[in-house]
Amino acid sequence: MLRSIDKKIKIIFYILLILFLSTFNNINIHKLKKNFFLIEDIKINGVNEKLTLDINSKLKKYLRSNLLLLDKNYIQNDMNQFPFIESYTIFKKYPSQIILNIKETELIAKTFDNNKIQYVGSNGKIIGENYYKNTKKLPKVFGNFKTPELLRVFLSLENNDFILSEITDLYYFNSGRWDIKFKNDLLIKLPISKLDNSINIAKKFIEKEKITGNITIDLRVANQVIISNE
Repeated sequence: MLRSIDKKIKIIFYILLILFLSTFNNINIHKLKKNFFLIEDIKINGVNEKLTLDINSKLKKYLRSNLLLLDKNYIQNDMNQFPFIESYTIFKKYPSQIILNIKETELIAKTFDNNKIQYVGSNGKIIGENYYKNTKKLPKVFGNFKTPELLRVFLSLENNDFILSEITDLYYFNSGRWDIKFKNDLLIKLPISKLDNSINIAKKFIEKEKITGNITIDLRVANQVIISNE
C-alpha cells in the first residue's frame, strides 16, 4: 500500500516538474525572441534619395522592434500609402535588417488641380508634384476623369499601335467620352461607348487615307467617320 502511495507521489512530482520546466523554457524562449533580432536598419532600394527619406520617415517606428515577430502586413499598409510605388518586396534579413526593393510607377500623364500640377502613374494613382521634378514630356489631361478610364484609353491606343509619346492632350467630357489630340494636330473625337472599336477604326482610317495631321476624325456618330479641318 505504501509503495502504491509512493509511486503516485513520484508521478505527481514528475508531472509538476515537467510543467515547471516547460513554463520556464517558454518564458525564456519568449524573452530570447524579444531581446534578440531587434531591427537596427531599414534598407531601401530602387528610389531616389528624397523618396528614400520619405519612406524611412514613415517606417522608422519599426526600429528596435523584433524582426522575428514583426508582421509584414503592417509595413505593407504603410507602403501602400505612397502613390509613387508601382510594386515592392519586403525581406527580413536576420538578425536585424529589413530590405525593401521598390519599383517606382511610370508617369504617363499630368493633370491639374487648383492650378497645381499632378501626375498620373501607371499604377492608376494621382501623384503630387512634390514627389518629382519631372523633365519628361507628358500629355496633359483635362476634365473630371477617373484614372481607370484614362488607363483604359492608353491601353487601347497602345494595342492599336498609336505612339503614346505623340499625344499632347486628352479631354474628358462629363458625358463619358474622350477627345485625343496629337503633336501633328490630329484630333480624334471618340464616342461614349465602343471605345476599343472606335480607336481601331481611327487607326485603320489614318493608315488607309495616309492622314498626317491637322485633321479631325469624328467618331461620335455610330457607323460614321466624319472628317474635317477644324
